[in-house]
Amino acid sequence: MTRNTKLVYLFVFLTIFFAKVAQSYDNAHFYRAPLFYGEPRFDKDFLASFDFKIFGGTTSKAIAGCCNDICLLDIYGYHNMQYLGKNVPGKDLSKPSDLILHQLEQIPSRGNFGILSFAGRFRTFETLFNYQQNFTRGFFASVFVPLRSLEISCIRSKDISCNIDEICSLVPCPESEAANTYWQAFLNLFPDIMKRYGLVVGDFKERGLGDVSLALGYTINYEDADFLDFIDATIRFGVTLPTSKQRCEDHVFSLPLGYNGHTGIFGVFDVAFGLYDWATLGMHFDATWFNKRCKNLRVKTACEQSGLIKLAKENAQVRRGTMFNGGMHFKADHFIGGFSLIVGYSYSTKQKDELDCFRSPCIDCNIANSDCALQKWTMHTMHLFAEYDFTKDGWNYCLASTFFITLS
Repeated sequence: MTRNTKLVYLFVFLTIFFAKVAQSYDNAHFYRAPLFYGEPRFDKDFLASFDFKIFGGTTSKAIAGCCNDICLLDIYGYHNMQYLGKNVPGKDLSKPSDLILHQLEQIPSRGNFGILSFAGRFRTFETLFNYQQNFTRGFFASVFVPLRSLEISCIRSKDISCNIDEICSLVPCPESEAANTYWQAFLNLFPDIMKRYGLVVGDFKERGLGDVSLALGYTINYEDADFLDFIDATIRFGVTLPTSKQRCEDHVFSLPLGYNGHTGIFGVFDVAFGLYDWATLGMHFDATWFNKRCKNLRVKTACEQSGLIKLAKENAQVRRGTMFNGGMHFKADHFIGGFSLIVGYSYSTKQKDELDCFRSPCIDCNIANSDCALQKWTMHTMHLFAEYDFTKDGWNYCLASTFFITLS
């Protein structure tokens, strides 16, 4: 075993045994399940805590709005290549790549003609750090730092013009309407079309800092209730800073490492009720509001267009939709020694993004805003935790081991 390998094993070991349920602000994203939101802060003067966790996952499937499994990169619909060039400004019909786009859109639409499906494999690996420092009378501050690695690999496309049911199959269809001369010419010229419009259709990998969050909060632990063991409540407000790399608009399958350059202002409320000396019922709510930003981004130019590939690029003001998260959990707290179990549910949603202030008269704002990538999304998540607490009364330092499963 090499020295580097030993260091990797040591890092994994320490992460498993020091991981705690930490508040996560740069948390809800459409491409993975959100983490458990955590519990109210413990009210003890000058208490300091440093929490960190690692997690990851991989998949080759996505879930559409109708809750059906689809190929990973068809999350915003199958890619309608027949109308890819429709209303795109700056086309030059003397170029073969632009001419074939024009010829394709002149053909009457028939069934699934001109449809491509894209498949691939997504991987994520994240490390989260959260430092919280209590002051006096329940006030505290926190700093949240995420490190994130995102990867989309094994990208491949399939012509499904003939059979919409063979979405992810790699077996060619002999009956396909793709025999059309223009369609075959388009497929042959596809790399040239992407190059002409400065697009990369290939594997994606990005790693780095996510969006750092700073927060101030107030917490209270009330233990004099008549019918309850305790009532804990925490409220906090903070800012999520745009410290992460943004999405590369010239890479079709690129993802941002955070909230894509937007600053967020958030508010969080947590409450927990203690029952029967061992049971805890908790609830959570948070909301994040984002600022507007002017960006140069890829936009949809025709109602018929669908999927991730868009040729037109335009400056626009982006109003990012508000993010809401809510949930509740039940905890069997130290019911066998230091052993605890948590079962939780959370609901996450982001409201629709909106684009405006286009400079080019060729871009229809209503069509651009019909892009599926800008629409509202929701996510339901179940959280399952098993935790063992090694802490003893009177200790200045604590140690806990947490194992968790998240299902979305």
